[in-house]
Amino acid sequence: MSSDNRRTARTARLAALPALVAGAAVIGLAAPAASAAVSPDTARPAAATAQQAATVQHAASAPQAAPARAGDTVGQIAAGLVDSRLYVTSNAGNALSAADRQQIESRLNGLGDADVRAVVVDDGITQQQMGQMLVSVANRVGEGETYVGITANGRLMAGVSQNLNEQEINQIITRTNGQPLKDRIIDFGDRAEKQVDENSASAATVGYVMLGLVIALVAAAMSVFLVSRKRRQERQAREMAELKEGVEEDVTLLGEDIARLDLDVMDRGLDPAIRADYERAMNSYDEAKRATDRAARPEEMQNVTKALEDGRFFMIATRARLAGDEVPERRAPCFFNPQHGPSVKDVVWAPPGGTARSVPACAADAHAVLSGADPDVRMVPYHGTRRPYYNAGPAYAPYAGGYYAGYGGFDLLTGMMVGTMLGSMMSGGFGGYGDMGGMGGFGGDGGDVGGGWDFGSGDFGGGGGFGDFGGF
Repeated sequence: MSSDNRRTARTARLAALPALVAGAAVIGLAAPAASAAVSPDTARPAAATAQQAATVQHAASAPQAAPARAGDTVGQIAAGLVDSRLYVTSNAGNALSAADRQQIESRLNGLGDADVRAVVVDDGITQQQMGQMLVSVANRVGEGETYVGITANGRLMAGVSQNLNEQEINQIITRTNGQPLKDRIIDFGDRAEKQVDENSASAATVGYVMLGLVIALVAAAMSVFLVSRKRRQERQAREMAELKEGVEEDVTLLGEDIARLDLDVMDRGLDPAIRADYERAMNSYDEAKRATDRAARPEEMQNVTKALEDGRFFMIATRARLAGDEVPERRAPCFFNPQHGPSVKDVVWAPPGGTARSVPACAADAHAVLSGADPDVRMVPYHGTRRPYYNAGPAYAPYAGGYYAGYGGFDLLTGMMVGTMLGSMMSGGFGGYGDMGGMGGFGGDGGDVGGGWDFGSGDFGGGGGFGDFGGF
C-alpha cells in the first residue's frame, strides 16, 4: 500500500483519537489497580512490585537514567535498526540463533504497510522502560511505522505504532502470547500487517463515502446558490425597471415644466437673475436625463433626484422673479410628492395605523392635511401596480434620499418615514442599496518522548502506568 494510503489511514485514526483517549481515561479511573497488575507467569514478590512502582513514579516526575544495568544505548539500538528490521541487545544473550535472526529479518522485510521493526531485550525490563525505549528509538531512526519490543524469553511484549492504535496493538500481542520468541515476533508482524491493511481499506471506504457526500452537498449547495442568485437577479432587474420608469416620470415632468415657460435666454432684455435661474433649471434637467440613462443600480438613482430637486427649486425661483415676487426660502421637497417642489411649511401627519410625525409639505398638501383630507401622494410603479413611493420597497430608498440629500438625507427621512416600508428598511439598513526523559537500563540515552506514537503493552497489564505518548 502506498504512503498516501497510509497517511489516509493515519488521518482517520487521528480523527478518532479523542474518543479513544477519553475511553482509556475512563478505564484507568474505573480500575486504578490495573496498572500495578502483572500476568501470573511474571508475578514478582510484593516488595519488588512496590519498588518498581516507586521507580515508575519517580521517573514520571523527574526522568533520569536508572542506576544500573549496563546495556545498549538508545543510540546503538537506533543505529542497528536503520538498515535492519531486528536488533538483539547485548543483555538478551543468545536468545536467537543466526538462522532465527535471518528468518525474522526476511519475514519483517516482506511486510509493507505495517513496516515493523523488532528489538529483543533482557528479561528484567519494566513496562515503562520498554515503552520509553521503543518511542525514543523510533524517533531516532526516523522511519518505520511499528516498533515491537520483546523479552529474550519471549514472554513479555510491547509495541508502539503510528498506524495501529493501543487497542489493536494489545489485541495482537494477546493473540501471539505463548509462542516461542522467533515465532511470536513473526506472528506479530503478520497480524500487524493484516490489521493495517484492514484499517486502510476501512479508511478508504469511509473516505470515498465522505467524498461522495461532500460532492453531493457541494452540488446541492451550488444548485441552491445558482437558483437563488438567478431569482435575486430577476427580482432586482424588475425592481430596477420599475424604479427607472418612476424616475423617468419625474424627469419628464420637470422637462415639461421648463418647456411651458419657454424663455428665450438670448433675449438681451431678460433679467440676468432670471436667465441664471432658468439656465440652472435646464442644466439640472439635462443632468437628470444623463444620470437616468447611466443608472444601472438603484443607488445610482440618487444622482437623478438630486438634480431634479435642484431643477424644481430653480424653476420656482424663475417664476417668482418673472412675477416680481421674492424668491421663496429653499426648503426640503414636499414629503407627499417631491414632484411638487419645495415645501412651504411642516405639518403633523401619520400614515394609516402609524405614528404621527412632522413632515414638510407644499401649500396644497399642507392645506389638505390640515383640513382632514388626503394629500396628493406620489404613486410609483411597484410589482405591476402603483403605491406610495415610501411603501414601494428598498429600491426607492436612494430615490427618496436624493431628493432630501441637502436637508439631512437619510437622517431626515428616517424620522419622517417611521411606520412606512422605507422607514422599516432604514432602521435596519437598506439591504444593499446606498451608503519523555531517562532510559533506565539503556545507558540513559533516551532523548525526548513523543512523535505521535500509540503504545500497547498487553503482556504488561494493558498499558496501565505507562503514561501518555500523545495521540496519532
